[in-house]
Amino acid sequence: MVMLSGADSSDVDLWARACAGDADAFAAVFDRHVDRVHRHARRFARTREDAEDVTAMVFLEAWRLRSRVRVVNGSVIGWLLVTAANLARNSARTRMRHERLLRRLHPETAPDHAEEVLEAETRAHRRGEVEAAFARLSAADQEILALCVIEEVAPADAARLLRLPAGTVRTRLSRAKERLRIAMVELAPDAGMGGRELS
Repeated sequence: MVMLSGADSSDVDLWARACAGDADAFAAVFDRHVDRVHRHARRFARTREDAEDVTAMVFLEAWRLRSRVRVVNGSVIGWLLVTAANLARNSARTRMRHERLLRRLHPETAPDHAEEVLEAETRAHRRGEVEAAFARLSAADQEILALCVIEEVAPADAARLLRLPAGTVRTRLSRAKERLRIAMVELAPDAGMGGRELS
């Protein structure tokens, strides 16, 4: 029997082999999806280095939890993207707690970086008017827009990944698009775009 190479194998085949402990199959999945996961992590991380750390953590978690990874429509990419967003948010919260603790312990030597952190996180999302507006949305709105609009995961697939009813995902997506349109108008009232590119 001839074993297919990573490039010729589907995610389903590769993931089945990875679950059986095949490190080469896991490496093929990594090679196939790492760039997309990194781009997604970059939307939520403060710096490129933070995004690289998140990307590494995503694949570490994928290997550690490989028997529980959800394969949707023959691909693991949805699970990887959702995990990247979650880990990036958790990392940001941990960093903020750490910085608050440092300020409490050493107020004379630990300058207040709260405003700098907020500006850096905003700058990470500011690649044009849409991204600036995107940064003003809630984490839940960012997640559903990033998954369904930017990464083009079908709402039905997103529902399975997020373990939500399909109707809930469609409603969340519709409301998130509307909030993004409003944020764009607030940031650039004369642009007249009205968010039509999201329709």
